[in-house]
Amino acid sequence: MHSKYGLLVLNSKNVQKLKQLLTSAAANLTSRLYVRLNPDQPRSDELVSKIYLNSANYCPKLDVRLVVLEIPGKIENYELIGEEKPESIEKTAKKYKKIVLGGTFDRLHNGHKVLLNKAAQLASEHIVVGVTDKDMILKKSLFEMIEPVEFRMKRVVDFVEDISGEAKCLTEPIIDPFGPSIRIKDLEAIVVSRETIKGADAVNKRRNEQGMSQLDVIIVELVEGTDEILNETKISSSSKRREDLGVLLRPAREVPRAEGRPYIIGLAGGIASGKSHIGKYLKEKHGFDVIDCDKLAHTCYEKGSILNQKIADHFGADIVVDGVVDRKKLGGIVFSDKQKLRELSELVWPVVRAKATEIADKSTAKVVVIEAAALIEAGWQNALAETWTVFVPAEEAVRRVVERDNLTEEQAKDRMSSQISNKERIDKSNLALCSLWKYEETRAQVDKAVEGLLKRI
Repeated sequence: MHSKYGLLVLNSKNVQKLKQLLTSAAANLTSRLYVRLNPDQPRSDELVSKIYLNSANYCPKLDVRLVVLEIPGKIENYELIGEEKPESIEKTAKKYKKIVLGGTFDRLHNGHKVLLNKAAQLASEHIVVGVTDKDMILKKSLFEMIEPVEFRMKRVVDFVEDISGEAKCLTEPIIDPFGPSIRIKDLEAIVVSRETIKGADAVNKRRNEQGMSQLDVIIVELVEGTDEILNETKISSSSKRREDLGVLLRPAREVPRAEGRPYIIGLAGGIASGKSHIGKYLKEKHGFDVIDCDKLAHTCYEKGSILNQKIADHFGADIVVDGVVDRKKLGGIVFSDKQKLRELSELVWPVVRAKATEIADKSTAKVVVIEAAALIEAGWQNALAETWTVFVPAEEAVRRVVERDNLTEEQAKDRMSSQISNKERIDKSNLALCSLWKYEETRAQVDKAVEGLLKRI
């Protein structure tokens, strides 16, 4: 039986066996590993980084936490990893009372933990953390997948107060590079990575202008790693977000289905997102039935159809001539008025959904994919077991539309303005896929998503 929590005690002798001990922890624990240093093993920045880097490699599924002094008293039942037991440590005064630092802290990872550990090691009263939000995150790679700021702040507080044993952690969302660092007068130090030293200099300049004391700048070397796709050489939230492509971000819904009936998922995505390519791949490689609702919608405009009559009733009888919709005239009305376009969509969506449902009910495939660009705008995701969203950054979508449809950049942006944002889609989806890179990378994401799906059903 595996334990939820574990404790690894390091001293001058067994620290050389760190990789072996972390591998043992990975095999025996399910949730969290606390690491504690005995008195004969000095704490150094190099050792802290080594512990977290090796944790990322040898027990990546565990939440590893290097405590400043003792394992938290609230953790009563834990498994001892290795043979060393904790020895008493004499408590010494910490150098500072209040320390500040900032960052995105998305998917709290080992690089973040190195920074937060340093703050917890040095601060006795308060660790103030500014967590970037809104415009501050828009230039981050795959920013659409960044966790809600409230969740990120909660994770930071939980981690810091768990390992510090005494200092309280105060967090707040920040929408500029300074946040609380230039507002709280009695701060004493700022913790930064080597790549963000300029930010610390800017903070001290602003504090000086406001007549505040200068902060000691504590530089921490970040844990190194490699992400060839994103061209990054450090463990980062961006890399973690990329790893989450093709993985459930939110649990699947419990949607009733009769025995032997297909499992139905939605596939959404904006203009030029790569949605159709992925739908085709799901059909050809994995044997899923794929219902293309964009094509299906065209069949709803057949002469004398119920939809055509509803359009005539709503937009005027002259829109339908001899039972056929004058698409040019209708387009002139709806594409110049977003409210009119929404009204048309609300007439079309129920008809398309009914047809898609009818086709899905007759399918003999194990999985049916309902592919629809406006699936989330129509609210269909609430009735589906899972919704997968395909996306690319907005600037890449514009580039693709310009190239594919021979439009100007302005025309492409105007066409895209009628859609909801990538983030809005992803926030209402169970899984995300990004087609920004080579086809092989996109297909690898899809294969990972399908592998997880087949295990769930």
